[in-house]
Amino acid sequence: MAPPGVFRWILDVQLEWPYPDTIKSGRDAAPRWALENGTRHALELLPMHEREKVLRFYHIRDAKLSLGSHLLKHCAIVRTCNVPWAESSISKDQKHKPCYLSAGGPDKQMEFNVSHHGSLVALVGCAGGDVQLGVDLVQVDPSKEIPKIHQEGWSSWVNTYASVFSNREFQDIVSWEPSAPLSKHDILTAKLRHFYAHWCLKEAYVKMTGEALMAPWLQDMEFRNVQVPRAASELSVSGKDDGWGEICSDVQVWRDGVQLIDVKLELQAFRDDYMVGTAVSSLSASFLPYHIIDLPLDVHSVAEAR
Repeated sequence: MAPPGVFRWILDVQLEWPYPDTIKSGRDAAPRWALENGTRHALELLPMHEREKVLRFYHIRDAKLSLGSHLLKHCAIVRTCNVPWAESSISKDQKHKPCYLSAGGPDKQMEFNVSHHGSLVALVGCAGGDVQLGVDLVQVDPSKEIPKIHQEGWSSWVNTYASVFSNREFQDIVSWEPSAPLSKHDILTAKLRHFYAHWCLKEAYVKMTGEALMAPWLQDMEFRNVQVPRAASELSVSGKDDGWGEICSDVQVWRDGVQLIDVKLELQAFRDDYMVGTAVSSLSASFLPYHIIDLPLDVHSVAEAR
């Protein structure tokens, strides 16, 4: 059997549905936003119970991310399992992870996982149910976090998240310093990127297993040799301007002092402020390059053709 190919998509909901200046957050914000032409057409592609879920959000930014997430899931099912759009129902497996179950039985026909942060939605998927997938997307926002760090101190700020990390990871995050001479602001920005590299990898792994960040074994599992991928603007590649930065894939996963060798992880920078981590429970699986979704071309055309 050929190793599974893991396809990976990114959707920027802000580019697809720019924020309307006339609509402010509130209980009626999402329903008012739904009246706009582009939004209405996208919502009509969803079954009624999913449409209602999208429209319950207080903030339009959250409604956009929910709508984008649902559209990507349906599109992945239609493309991978070759079913009509109307039959692309989203189910959950025994661990409450989203999946697609065919009408003929309980077996998973495909595996997929979704994450969103900022204005982006990421989806990773592959055919069949033999592997598990996890994805996490983070946006590093120094303007939001650095004032808190100045107030609390770096160690205290990291300690807020201590329950997520092993003692070794915590010490690595607290003591890590960039090798290049930088300004105080840039040093803190680099330390934040290092923190979020750890966070993103651990979240992707935990989501792959179907557990939550409250898993009892969370502090017994640690990532070693965590590298921070350089942002796209830091890479000098002639003619390359697609927003994608460096890929780091040499991270090691350890649990209870034993290195786990049955998982494949990758962390990649996107634009100057995002990182996306992917985890798959098969060393033979291949990660396909990320594809930036064009909603009319990649989603609407598929829905209307099926």
